Amino acid sequence: MKKNLPVDKLAVGMKVVGVDKSWLETNLISHTFTIHSQEDIDRLKAGGIKQVLIEASHPENTVKGSSDPAEDDSPKEIPELPSGKVQEVMSLQQETVLLLQKAFKQTRIKNALPTEEIRKHVRETVRMLLENPMAISLLADIHDNDDETYVHSANTMLLATGFAIRHQLPEMDCLRWGMAALLHDIGKTQIPQEVLKKPGPLSFAEWEIMHRHPLLGFQILRKSTDPDVHDLAAQVAVEHHERQNGSGYPHRLSLDQVHPVSRSLMVLDIYEALTAHRVYRKGISPQKVIRYLLDGHKDKVSSKIILELAAMVGIYPVGTFIATDTGEIGMILNYTDQENHRGETKILFLFDQDKTVLPKPQARLIPELTPEKILRTYDYRELGFSPEQVEMLLSKGQELI
Repeated sequence: MKKNLPVDKLAVGMKVVGVDKSWLETNLISHTFTIHSQEDIDRLKAGGIKQVLIEASHPENTVKGSSDPAEDDSPKEIPELPSGKVQEVMSLQQETVLLLQKAFKQTRIKNALPTEEIRKHVRETVRMLLENPMAISLLADIHDNDDETYVHSANTMLLATGFAIRHQLPEMDCLRWGMAALLHDIGKTQIPQEVLKKPGPLSFAEWEIMHRHPLLGFQILRKSTDPDVHDLAAQVAVEHHERQNGSGYPHRLSLDQVHPVSRSLMVLDIYEALTAHRVYRKGISPQKVIRYLLDGHKDKVSSKIILELAAMVGIYPVGTFIATDTGEIGMILNYTDQENHRGETKILFLFDQDKTVLPKPQARLIPELTPEKILRTYDYRELGFSPEQVEMLLSKGQELI
């Protein structure tokens, strides 16, 4: 027998089997739990819950601590979100964008680059990703900034740093990769704003102007007294638009004529530009971009690096929202082969075939998540989730099954 009860009337020992909000409106995945302490009740109140459904036949006068300690089903699903991976990566991106805005402005107006500040920031990024390399798969998009150059460079820096860490390069080399990626488009500071921010297609003459930015970036970075900026970053800036088939610019070099970091950054540069959301268009899904690169760019960039990138971000990375061949929508929680995003896959299903929110998320194991089993992918914003909710689902979904 069940009955409704105001949260204020809850007592230790009562078993809750429902609340007056959907799990989508709370930080609770499961709405079935036993009240073990006043703190549990306070957490429910803090979550805006006013009415609960209790199991009336459950012994309501249970002495605190008398329940089986192995069956800890108290409502501890409310996580400490400020330390979450999604929030951490988003904060890092936002800090990077602000730093780039400052650096590009100084370069444009004063012809001076705040190298020490950049080096310090990239070093902090490297250390964060070294401590938590899986965070790169949670790369969140900053999509509400009207200047994509900053956002693109920030995201490319994160990808390049993660790529270097995945290859187990020394920390100092990871730092050099990050600085080169962050500054690869610095030459755009010298491109007229009416060309750089033109809303429509560029004319032939305007493309000629835009194609100058690699050489302009090289000239800016070669003036730096910082050896990593003067050497590697400058070389990457001038080479990142070269292509194997001679269609690149400015010098029409083949891949074996450019620096290894430039060869990698070419792929990361294209991948970020196509997957990222912008104010004027929606990004393309990672798996479609990887396929596009493999199908259409084999003669332009390194196929080996494309495959390495696919292994790093995953064709369907952890945290991806997908619609399966059953029509249900869920989030990928993990793979048995985490490093290569393969094997038995755990999915947290959130919506049924009619896109109706499930009463309670369901975690299920799928033997192998092949492309045939996936109808489409979703951005978390399409489904009405916040970054905090994504973090909660990733964290607490692991506890189901």
